[in-house]
Amino acid sequence: MVKNLKIIWRGMIPENPVFILALGLCSTLAVTSKVENAFFMSVIVGLTTIVTSVICSLLRFKIPFRFRLLSYMLIIVTAVITAEQLLKVFFPEIARELGAYVSLVVTNCIVMGRMEAYASSHSPKESFCDALGVSLGYMMVLMAISVVREILGNGTVWNLAVMPEEFTPCRVFSSPPGAFIVFAGFLFVTNWIRSFGRRN
Repeated sequence: MVKNLKIIWRGMIPENPVFILALGLCSTLAVTSKVENAFFMSVIVGLTTIVTSVICSLLRFKIPFRFRLLSYMLIIVTAVITAEQLLKVFFPEIARELGAYVSLVVTNCIVMGRMEAYASSHSPKESFCDALGVSLGYMMVLMAISVVREILGNGTVWNLAVMPEEFTPCRVFSSPPGAFIVFAGFLFVTNWIRSFGRRN
């Protein structure tokens, strides 16, 4: 149990896929203008990562080494198409909002990276914990960035007004440059905390 919790923790904080490993940056910057979009994207990426990692682990002794990347891609494509169709059925408005970004999960480095770096050489249970930790770490980043961007850019959180009426939204935070500004701010704080921890 302790080992599994350590694996989950490692994926969330010490090896956070966005702030530490710098993976999945495209979706991080593209879909974080609204909290609900960030939430659904992080759920889709998380479920895809977990499902593909577990399947990869189960098949790790059956996939020939030279065909592994092709096999991994087929597994990812199947998972993403399934998630995309379910999203269109149950949340059509969110599916329209996210558009092509859901399909681009196929090329997300986080998903392929966990399969190649971890699931291909570990048990299904360990692979599940690793994928869960990475997915939670990814969700934490997307939600944090989207909350800041939506509050400053629209004065709302999940389309609910949270700022006083006299608040004037700064629309730059709803635009692509705003994503870079907020991401850079979080990255600065993360690196400062890491450097402070190393000194002590």
